[in-house]
Amino acid sequence: MPQQQVQQNKNANNFMNYFNSKVLPNTQIVEAIRSKLKLVFMIWSAVVSIAVLFIVFLVLTSTAITKDSLIWAIAIIVMSLIAFVVAPLITIKPTYGMFAKEKILPSLLGFWGKFTYIPPINPMSALYKAIKNKTGVGGFFSELFKDKKTNISVNPSVLARLLEFDCITYDDKIVGQHADVDIEVAEIATTYTSVRRDSDGKLSKSTYTSFDGVVFSAKMNKNFKGITILSYDNIDKRRAEHPVIGAKAIGSMQLADALSFGQQIANMGSAIKDVKDTVKSLQGKTPEEAEALIREKYGDNQPKTGKNQEKVSFQDVFLEDPLFTRKFKLCSTDQIEARYIFTTAFMSRFMKIAEKFNYRVRAVFINNNVYILISSAKNWFEIPFFKSCSDPNNYKEFLNDFTRLLGIVETLKLNQNIGL
Repeated sequence: MPQQQVQQNKNANNFMNYFNSKVLPNTQIVEAIRSKLKLVFMIWSAVVSIAVLFIVFLVLTSTAITKDSLIWAIAIIVMSLIAFVVAPLITIKPTYGMFAKEKILPSLLGFWGKFTYIPPINPMSALYKAIKNKTGVGGFFSELFKDKKTNISVNPSVLARLLEFDCITYDDKIVGQHADVDIEVAEIATTYTSVRRDSDGKLSKSTYTSFDGVVFSAKMNKNFKGITILSYDNIDKRRAEHPVIGAKAIGSMQLADALSFGQQIANMGSAIKDVKDTVKSLQGKTPEEAEALIREKYGDNQPKTGKNQEKVSFQDVFLEDPLFTRKFKLCSTDQIEARYIFTTAFMSRFMKIAEKFNYRVRAVFINNNVYILISSAKNWFEIPFFKSCSDPNNYKEFLNDFTRLLGIVETLKLNQNIGL
């Protein structure tokens, strides 16, 4: 039996034992609720279906059956099922999902170590919390604007170097440590709106998804000052050099991320004002006096303005591995540093990670952090409504997904500062 298969079987057996001892007590509470909800929903669906069929039967028997009457009958069935069956299900499933994940995920994630599950901040989750805690309208707004900061937060200005977007939608977030590395896994989607004028001169808007999947963030023990970007598709260097985030995107951020980005803008504004004040104070000074004043105020951290200001400029990086260069585009503000990160060994390990995710991977190396964007339309980390949450076999997908994500740390050796 291959070594990989042996390891997978070992993980599955360990997980089964852990689940039965640590997770099962919590799932039994949730399963009792799920069974009641499922039973009520099935009874309700049956009653609605019988009532609709009875009404359709009366309509068809009271008049001659014609093409129009058949169309009306079908319309009544479809609209009734949508209004009285599908719509309630759309509401019940996410509400149950929030309750189930809140109860189950903390103990489930304990299988891998100390991890914290952070639910999305949106009107649905805020409403759920307000109802659960019986805090009313005040509780709703308190939950909606609750600050949930983490060790690493998905920085929208980093994403903007790779993706075009004017709206970010956040879903589940998991933070913790693995192999002494701080990591964050955030499920997000980014979209942008394009306005076009047709041949008649009318404006039309279309919304496109630029990313849907998981962002894996980690702190690296390898120092780098520049920015290196990797993508399975083309890289827009102009966007990478001048990332733009619109007001709508900031408004759709989780509060902690929006505040963090707002602080960056505030710091930038403060720095600009500080430079202007310094320049004003230098008027009428001799060069020697000006130099002494600057050194007294800033020390060695002198502000850079005008021609001395650093300009971010990306260049294509071509590495020796033909398979790697065929699969990915790579650009960086520092050619030497890009090769310092992407050594032959690191490229080989990165390819192993990318293969597990069908090579639909992007990455940004910036400020000693790595952000790996994994494109996938699936809904990650969900607890199914129509399956028993007390059956460990129903968590196989969760087990495989999270194990693969944590495998990024070991495979890329993110906890090592040499020989990546």
